[in-house]
Amino acid sequence: MGDLATDVVVVPSGEPAPGSDRPATIRTRGGGAGANVAAHLAALGVPVVLAGCVGDDAAGTALVAELDAAGVRTAVRTVPGAASGTIVSLVEPGGQRSMLADRGANLDLRAGDVPAPGPGEHLHVSGYTLLHERPRTAGLAALAAARAAGCTVSVDPASTGPLRAHGVDRWLADTAGVDLVLPNADEARLLSGCADVGAAARALAGRHRAVAVTLGADGALWAAGTTVVHRPARPADVVDTTGAGDAFTAGLLSVWLAGGPLGDALEAGLARAATVVGRPGAR
Repeated sequence: MGDLATDVVVVPSGEPAPGSDRPATIRTRGGGAGANVAAHLAALGVPVVLAGCVGDDAAGTALVAELDAAGVRTAVRTVPGAASGTIVSLVEPGGQRSMLADRGANLDLRAGDVPAPGPGEHLHVSGYTLLHERPRTAGLAALAAARAAGCTVSVDPASTGPLRAHGVDRWLADTAGVDLVLPNADEARLLSGCADVGAAARALAGRHRAVAVTLGADGALWAAGTTVVHRPARPADVVDTTGAGDAFTAGLLSVWLAGGPLGDALEAGLARAATVVGRPGAR
């Protein structure tokens, strides 16, 4: 479950020109963290249903059609009078980006929008769902229903800014009992209070069954109990890091849910992320 959005990816060139013009490459893509994970899972052959919301506009119709074409089953409600989500991604030299987010209809997600889980299924919650009061109720209800059904659960903390505003202790309480948490290095440090990312991963693994931390150019690591596994990143010419974490999540889940070795799960996540960072956009 999670957001669907139109990504407007802006890659400027030349020097900043306040008060004037600056050339840029601008492309529009399907995005949203929940939709990105679902699309990557479908591409990897994993059956997946996405629960979310769009507005009653052309953008919402296009977002759902794109996911349908990608093989994602959709449980997406159209919200009358609402606009679909839009994210502007400003990509800096080296591929790092900053995001301007208008979540639109994604904030209207309700508990009834999420299909009841079945035994043996897995729930992945895109962390933005838990970081705003309106969809948070739906996120908490889905977590409770998944646990009651005996499903495994994973959560992506999403972003340090909204996470800090929401409250670290509150987020940790919301996600107590989650099987797998998927932060990046900055999110792991924020959630644990540890400056060292390895220590942060081990601290979070004391609260959750397992933690997979993305480290950017340094790859990723897995922590569970006393076990820590690291894998280096795949070589890539980085153009845009938008959606790399979502791709990593899908790759890792495709192996982990099938019972594959931890190292292989990390490798699959890193391989999927490498397919994304070499071009603009999250998919």
